[in-house]
Amino acid sequence: MIKKTTLVLAVICLIFNSCTTDVEFNTPGLQATIDGKLFRPDIRKAIIHDDGTLVIVGNTGTESISFTTSSTNIGTYRLEQQAINKVSFEEDNVKFISEDGITNGQIVITEIYNNQVSGNFYFEDLKGSNGKSMSFQNGWFYKLPIENFVPEVEEEEEIIINVEEEEEEEEEINPCLLDASLTAMINGNEMITDDHDAIPFGVNNPSILIKASNEDEEITIVFPIDVTVGTHSLTGSGEYSATYSLYNDKASAVSGRLTITSHDTETKCISGSFEFTTTSGVVVTEGLFEYGY
Repeated sequence: MIKKTTLVLAVICLIFNSCTTDVEFNTPGLQATIDGKLFRPDIRKAIIHDDGTLVIVGNTGTESISFTTSSTNIGTYRLEQQAINKVSFEEDNVKFISEDGITNGQIVITEIYNNQVSGNFYFEDLKGSNGKSMSFQNGWFYKLPIENFVPEVEEEEEIIINVEEEEEEEEEINPCLLDASLTAMINGNEMITDDHDAIPFGVNNPSILIKASNEDEEITIVFPIDVTVGTHSLTGSGEYSATYSLYNDKASAVSGRLTITSHDTETKCISGSFEFTTTSGVVVTEGLFEYGY
């Protein structure tokens, strides 16, 4: 009996030691095992480009990884099918890249949720500039926020553009952007926001993410960019979704509704109302918003 108990305890200890050594749960998170060594970057991003490709990058300061999928759709992307390109890793100024017919691997996008992407990946035999090869196993990324690609502008070019457009700048600013607002009642208490964003994203089926926050709270609502006037159901995922955060503790909507009262696609001005209940039991009512995008 003592031997059996000792064996069970040993197995439990082995399991827990393995878990705490190999996996760290972060939101967002990105990590992989590189030839037996854990790679866990501090900086991790998911960037969508105008052509629909998604680039995932991670950087520790001395090491960096970058890989690209041909779209943001849920599914499996394989190197041999050319659904993945630009796989690269750099360590101590040595660059490793994928080579056609030599490097194997795949990326699996498992979830797109509230403008965040999750999935897993592995790559075998990335060829290095030093003649060596490198492999990635047990790779995963979790709830990486999807950002729009913003091209870098040379400083001189930026100055020229600013000078040329200085006189026209006031006419081009969308007044709906300047006057953006969102208010709501949270469990019967008024939420007043002072920071507002409206972010279009996606290529094939573009959407808008509107976000409003104050020092402690944040509300996000996602809907298609071609949304029409009327009432639409809100959930925690899909085309129409919403979240509420308190002290960075985010909860998704389980039910609710979004009512678009006006949407001018020429001026890119939109307004409406909303209400929803979250997974944590927070009740959001009397929501009103006016945004430009």
